[in-house]
Amino acid sequence: MLASLGRALAKLCDALFLLGIAVFFAVIGMALVIWVQVHIGDTSELQKSTIFARMNEETTIYFADGEHPIGSFFSRLHRRYVPISDVPAYVINSIIASEDKNFYQHNGVDPIAIVKAFIEGIEQGRFRRGGSTITQQTVKNILGRWERSFARKFREIIAALQLERMYDKRQIMEFYLNQFHVAANGNGIGIAARYYFNKEVQELNLVEAAFIAGSVKGPSKYNPFIKYTKEARQQARDYAFERKNYVLRRMYEQGWITQQELEEALRKPIPYRRGKFRSGEVSLVSTIRKQFRHRELLDALGLDNAEQLNDAGLRIITTIDHTLQEEAQLAMRRNLSRLETILKGFNPEDKARYKPLRRLELEQFCYGKVEEIISKKGEEEIRLDFGLAQGVIPRASLMRYARLLDLPEGHKDGYQFHLRHMLKTLRKGDVLFVEVKSYDEEKHEAVVELYKYPSINGGLIAIDKGNVRAVVSGFNTIGFNRALAAKRPPGSVFKAIVYYAALQLGWSILDQLDNERQIFPYQGQFYAPRPDHPSPYKDVSMLWAGIMSENLASVSLVYHLVSKLDFKQFKQLMTFLDLMPESGEPTRIYHRRITRALGVRLEPTGIKRFQLENAVRDLAPELVFGEQDEVRRRLKKIWWGEE
Repeated sequence: MLASLGRALAKLCDALFLLGIAVFFAVIGMALVIWVQVHIGDTSELQKSTIFARMNEETTIYFADGEHPIGSFFSRLHRRYVPISDVPAYVINSIIASEDKNFYQHNGVDPIAIVKAFIEGIEQGRFRRGGSTITQQTVKNILGRWERSFARKFREIIAALQLERMYDKRQIMEFYLNQFHVAANGNGIGIAARYYFNKEVQELNLVEAAFIAGSVKGPSKYNPFIKYTKEARQQARDYAFERKNYVLRRMYEQGWITQQELEEALRKPIPYRRGKFRSGEVSLVSTIRKQFRHRELLDALGLDNAEQLNDAGLRIITTIDHTLQEEAQLAMRRNLSRLETILKGFNPEDKARYKPLRRLELEQFCYGKVEEIISKKGEEEIRLDFGLAQGVIPRASLMRYARLLDLPEGHKDGYQFHLRHMLKTLRKGDVLFVEVKSYDEEKHEAVVELYKYPSINGGLIAIDKGNVRAVVSGFNTIGFNRALAAKRPPGSVFKAIVYYAALQLGWSILDQLDNERQIFPYQGQFYAPRPDHPSPYKDVSMLWAGIMSENLASVSLVYHLVSKLDFKQFKQLMTFLDLMPESGEPTRIYHRRITRALGVRLEPTGIKRFQLENAVRDLAPELVFGEQDEVRRRLKKIWWGEE
């Protein structure tokens, strides 16, 4: 019995010895593989040129002041690259305290952290923590490998060791600071500072730095901006406050802040002040981008194509004025909505357009759901629900809206009739379109102005001394740019061209123009222009016609544009315009050439009309002195061929 037990123990010892030898050689082999991979393996994906190609900064477009951004050109992610030299020390220390306190001691991998994560995973039955160092996270961000597997973890460890061989700690930290996820498609410390606090990185204080560092692990958990209810938003603030204090205590343990700094920062709330890193001027950004299709611009920038702007990190300063652009867009929205109200009257909006909002901004146009209607005379108001926020349309706004409704018909009871009818028509749950006039971010309460979403649209271009100062594409800032791409009749804009030509062709601003309705024969057809407003004068000066935008006088001027020229001057004009017959050119060929060039045909009736006008002109003095001015006026309106 004892003999057999001894033999079994001997075999077990032999097996354990062989296993130990196998494990020893396996470890030696693994170490050799790691050494070879780290020192001789492929590092092409970790070269600085490759890393920067993946994470280069977007190109930012600015208003004329060079401070306020219009938008940016980017491939997939918003990123504002910040060099490590521009990052305050306490921002770097807060990241290290939160993510990897041994960052300066290890060589890319922290074995102790990995063992702790492994034991924790065994105990909990789930591996939630990977024990990754900042270097490993940087590698993960560079390579873009997010699957959970031991093979991925092994490749990540190899790449982390390679990265530590190739770069110093400050360079690795710079890579990391410009890669971590913030919100939506925004990455990096530059976006985080702007998004959470509307600041540059250099302006962050200790509390803000500790919060950003703590939020890296789970930005959605600590971000109150993306929550839809007051409770969820407050919970995110509470989580963020606890996480901020955790980071501060870790910084104190490392000796990076003093006891006094710790105690002060622990008490302070996180001073959220949401900034923007995405553009609201989508159409304007698209318009600017189209300018870079021109080869001369790309050559000046040393680019092969416009797509390279996405990662070029350029600052583009435009001539657009920040204040004027915002005021022009706001004026366009307000007046289109007012015009829609005058033309179409009042109706609630389509209920499908209502979407709960997490936050409101001043001068924002949005949809609200009717929660309560107060109809008591003198106290009329409408209470709205926007999601997280609540709002009220005060009596003054309802009165302004009712007055717009009264403009087309002028009801005997005035705006009061429309106010009563509007409040009587509305039901709880109806959706209204409004503009935010004031907003209390703490109480989430707003005062709003009632408007109507317009079916009509418009565009605007403002130019000052040859510089484009504002471009409004329409009611919304996305999609079709009506200011530049819409086809429209020139309307009264063309009158300025007519007056300019008339001054060059011998007319004076005091010359009298016929301002009565008449028929103009042209190319076998008849044209009868109409005025857009009543005028008390049958004849007006060119100056008056320009100031008052008189349609009839302007058309009459066009018809008689060359009447001030004598025959010699007329021939000079025709020669300058290349409309004279060429030497030896047959009449038939000349007529065909002019028809093809101008789309008009030459008619001999023009000569007879000219003779008629001369005859009337010769009679004019005699008729005036004979006090027969009305006869003279009627003769002037007679056209050749009329009966």
